[in-house]
Amino acid sequence: MRPLLRSAFPFGVRFTLSFGVPALALLVAACASPDAPPVDTAPTDPAADTATASPADGGRVALDSAAVARLVAEDPLWERALALHYDALVVDGHVDTPWWILDEGYDPGERHTPLPTKHQVDFPRMTEGGLDAAFFAVYVDTDYGEGPAATDRALALIAAVERAVAAHPDRAALARTAADVEEIARGGRHAVLLGLENGSALQGSPEVLRQLAALGVRYVTLTHTTSHGWADSSQDRPRHGGLSDTGRTLVAEMNRLGVLVDVSHVSDSTLADVAALTRAPIIASHSSARALVDLSRNLSDDGLRTVARTGGVVMVNFYGRVVNRHLTPEVTAAALARLDRTHGGDLRHLFPVLGEEEAARHLPPPTLDDVLDHIAHIARVAGVDHVGLGSDFDGVTQLPEGLEDVTRLPWITHGLLARGFSESDVRKILGGNILRVLAEAERVAGD
Repeated sequence: MRPLLRSAFPFGVRFTLSFGVPALALLVAACASPDAPPVDTAPTDPAADTATASPADGGRVALDSAAVARLVAEDPLWERALALHYDALVVDGHVDTPWWILDEGYDPGERHTPLPTKHQVDFPRMTEGGLDAAFFAVYVDTDYGEGPAATDRALALIAAVERAVAAHPDRAALARTAADVEEIARGGRHAVLLGLENGSALQGSPEVLRQLAALGVRYVTLTHTTSHGWADSSQDRPRHGGLSDTGRTLVAEMNRLGVLVDVSHVSDSTLADVAALTRAPIIASHSSARALVDLSRNLSDDGLRTVARTGGVVMVNFYGRVVNRHLTPEVTAAALARLDRTHGGDLRHLFPVLGEEEAARHLPPPTLDDVLDHIAHIARVAGVDHVGLGSDFDGVTQLPEGLEDVTRLPWITHGLLARGFSESDVRKILGGNILRVLAEAERVAGD
């Protein structure tokens, strides 16, 4: 499904909204939807609420006037949603665009047509979608092992991102801190942060961790689909029952460096070990709710609460096969039985096999509402201060209808308002929560 809206272009009439606080308050009062259902969220954490003011970046709607008119005609709530979305500072916790930059010469400064498995993020479409900042994932495939080849791959990806950002200084800049993100966004550019996906690239070495942190890596996803020398994955047999002693040393060093510990992809035992050890909030940069789709790759309700207890944030993954409401326990059980027959139960093959089960049952595709369900569930279980967005754009093989690329992010804001989330809470989900967590990790590092 093609996006409904096109990005800004130099000719034609543009519709621009720019509100100060009084004007925005009047707009909210005028456009509030009295029929919106209330949302049942966990109580707001007062400490989290006072730790950060809801960040904003200026409030310009980057859609043409005809598109805005069509949306508002469909639902007057869109006027309020657009004003809020483009004023909020929106952050995506995980996009896999660096892979394509390095291996395909993909230029994020040019506008691209989205494909089902890639080309879903670039700077022009980030502008259209109101995405102010994103963690570009430095993904190191498990095939690179745990030695120098894995580290070299990470270094090559970081260098590719640096070159791509430097080629478009008017559009983007690298960020290392929460303050950097706000400054870059308020200057009208996109903030690019780095996150290492797959801690095997660290070679189990604090020195390598320090090297990557010095290059700007702000989080480490401890594992990918395989357990390695110091941490267990959610899609592999356990080797350590969580973290090894080396893993504990590395988590402590991440705290000292202000590098966030990312528990997406890790086993439940690894998550528990991290939470017991960390002095800083932890994140799940791209994970959804196991209670809604029963897969080990998603976080259990206990896991959601564990992340929240550290003050952290769970950033909802858009991947269709971790959010689709039609993946009932019966379907996932059948997929696991198929996995046993075809791959000896090896969970590293989980998602292709799950796709086979979907096709055999002719299941309906995932939709935007499925993603909203996961956001709402995590807000209920963990608290609205502990949920964010981690799309996994450019890194998955199936996206929900209505979330085909980064231009569709305003539909999340509209959907959350329609479900009864307050404007303050929507701002937290869109970016305020992760910026608070990043700032707290910086504070802990400074202690």
